[in-house]
Amino acid sequence: MKAHSESVTINVGNDGVSHVTVNVITGDSVKWRLNSPGEINIICAENIPGTSVPTGASYFNFTLNENSPEFVYIVKIKGVYNYKCLINSNEIRCKIYAVSPLPVELTDFVATTIKNEVILDWSTSGEINNDRFEVQRIEITDMPDYNPDNLIFNTIAVISGNGNSNEIHHYKFTDKHLKSGTFLYRLKQIDFNSNFLYHLLSDEIVIGIPLKFNLSQNFPNPFNPSTKIGFEIPEEGNVRLALFNSTGREIDLIQNADLKAGYHYIDFNGADLPSGVYFYRITYNSPNFIKTVSKKMTLLK
Repeated sequence: MKAHSESVTINVGNDGVSHVTVNVITGDSVKWRLNSPGEINIICAENIPGTSVPTGASYFNFTLNENSPEFVYIVKIKGVYNYKCLINSNEIRCKIYAVSPLPVELTDFVATTIKNEVILDWSTSGEINNDRFEVQRIEITDMPDYNPDNLIFNTIAVISGNGNSNEIHHYKFTDKHLKSGTFLYRLKQIDFNSNFLYHLLSDEIVIGIPLKFNLSQNFPNPFNPSTKIGFEIPEEGNVRLALFNSTGREIDLIQNADLKAGYHYIDFNGADLPSGVYFYRITYNSPNFIKTVSKKMTLLK
């Protein structure tokens, strides 16, 4: 037996009923619809043998005919509803099984860091009406005292939920290209009615200082017209990043500044350049390091 969150329609007529047994979630509605001429009685009334409702639920007793071809009953109490369909001389006994909504139960919400990437994993043991998760983040590097309830988080990703389920589901999101600092993460779980609930990651996430200098391959590559260039510096120093054409002539000075130790990313836009192969060279000068590295990138328009 598996519950669902959509209303159930039961077609009734001279040839019988479309569903003798239905499964619903409390809050759902059950609709009976007449699909043949004549009158059909649906009975679930007190003191009528063979009919019953859970404690606290209301009985129902109605007749479907041409003037009233439909009847809707909202199931508010979990349990078993026994009722009868009287079709001509036939008595058909039917049941409604109603279960309580499953909460969206997080069994875990954890984070793993690899250099300057944060991998978030979470699981649910049950979901009801779950539309999506919004992954949210805030940097708290310079916040010695803070209350998470008063912070303004930014949504960085949206992950679709599984609607209604009694099964275990696993979710994962990787937050890439972070700079050095301290961060908080939370999930905003939103249902199809726009109700929401926050799940805060219990630990602060710290992205440390790289141990050595590194220049990454630009991404995307090839690109059109924008790409991102990443580099890591282990201590504060001057960074000069220049662009060269295929003949080795410098055509653009992208960056020339003193930067703090950490992970850095620069957005480069080649909208004014023709398609072709280019080289970018970084020169890093600090008290303990002098490094120069070049890499090739391709602009395709």
